[in-house]
Amino acid sequence: MHYYQHNIADYRKDTVHLTPVEHFIYRSLIDWYYLDEKPIPLETQTVTRRLSLGYDMVNDLQNVLNDFFQKGKDGYHHKRIDLEIREYNLKSEVNRTNGKLGGRPKKTQSVNSGNPNETERKGNQEPLTINHKPLTILKPLIAVDNGFEIFWKSYPKKVGKDKAKGAWKIKKPNLDEVLNAIAWQINSKSWQEGFIPNPATYLSQGRWKDERPAERMPF
Repeated sequence: MHYYQHNIADYRKDTVHLTPVEHFIYRSLIDWYYLDEKPIPLETQTVTRRLSLGYDMVNDLQNVLNDFFQKGKDGYHHKRIDLEIREYNLKSEVNRTNGKLGGRPKKTQSVNSGNPNETERKGNQEPLTINHKPLTILKPLIAVDNGFEIFWKSYPKKVGKDKAKGAWKIKKPNLDEVLNAIAWQINSKSWQEGFIPNPATYLSQGRWKDERPAERMPF
């Protein structure tokens, strides 16, 4: 990630106890974490060299790691950054999938043109046919299928695809609204603990309309 939002109020609230040197170290670690999208290495020498820290700053580094990071087998993790990276990667995957499927579903003929005369003229024309069946009835179905495939690619639990597709066609949800909801729901406590609704249930119950809980992640 080459960009992230920085909430000054949140940062100051969580870092009021840091010394100027510790502030420098923490901000440098944050930038490093977002840029590489990986935990901070466990080897102190690697970190001090990357940040150009002297031996007299090792204790400051350790203070910052202890205060804001969780030590794991693969490095020091930062919960807030991990969540934002997952959300970023999810949206990127959605965009890639959308591109492979030919972009966003196109609007129907009635809203394609800003010229009412042109729209009326097109509407009065006899539709092209294959075996005497109008092609115009196929376009909405392609759009619906396109949107569902993007949803299916993005949804973390893949069971009952046919049933989910049926629910999608009935509900006809706004694709952007669904994807935005999944982006935060996938990081919610219940979903992280494995309580993810089946996709058909998610769609039938309109779960993309759930309100995002007010939760402040420590910086």
